[in-house]
Amino acid sequence: MNVYFPSCNFSKTSPEAAKKIRAYLKASMPVAGCCRTDKTQRAQADTAVYFCQACREVLEDRMQTKSLWEYLDADSAFPFPDYSGLRMNLQDCWRDRDHPEIHAAVRSLLRKMHIAFTPLSPDGAGANFCGNLHAEPENPAILAEMEQYSGKPIYEMPPSLEEAIMREQAAKCTERWVVAYCNRCKLGLTTGGASAVHLLELLMGTAKL
Repeated sequence: MNVYFPSCNFSKTSPEAAKKIRAYLKASMPVAGCCRTDKTQRAQADTAVYFCQACREVLEDRMQTKSLWEYLDADSAFPFPDYSGLRMNLQDCWRDRDHPEIHAAVRSLLRKMHIAFTPLSPDGAGANFCGNLHAEPENPAILAEMEQYSGKPIYEMPPSLEEAIMREQAAKCTERWVVAYCNRCKLGLTTGGASAVHLLELLMGTAKL
């Protein structure tokens, strides 16, 4: 049986889209609470349907997992919005670099919504950005300052440095909008000055474009 695990962070930042996907999935599977606090006993054969990378890290030791992107890509009844050839950049997530099934599903979903996209990295496996958790900037001055905080996530570095890192990533965008499928990636790009939207907002038709 599939069990949907919503993202608490996404629900806070995009409540309209969160409610819509919850209502859609509730018709075909149970909806769990927070992955960290939900103590419901699950059968060994149950599969957690998730889209937050942090949720996956918590859940994969307890049960099988499948990304929401794979689930929706295989759902023949899902009503895909039509964006009529809208051009966007695509930010792949560093935490999904070892998940080709996610890269494939995300790209398939974008095509089904008639979105023309240009990835910011050659392919998902080469992604080196995850907002204020991880980034690999190219600017020598930024790299030198980051070296002073070696081993720490970006969110523990000075705000001015974090903003400089995010600005460098956002500057890679060549289109008016960039789509991300990670909460941290979207926040980081927005911090850097990019017009970023979450993939689930596009799928639910709630993105303010």
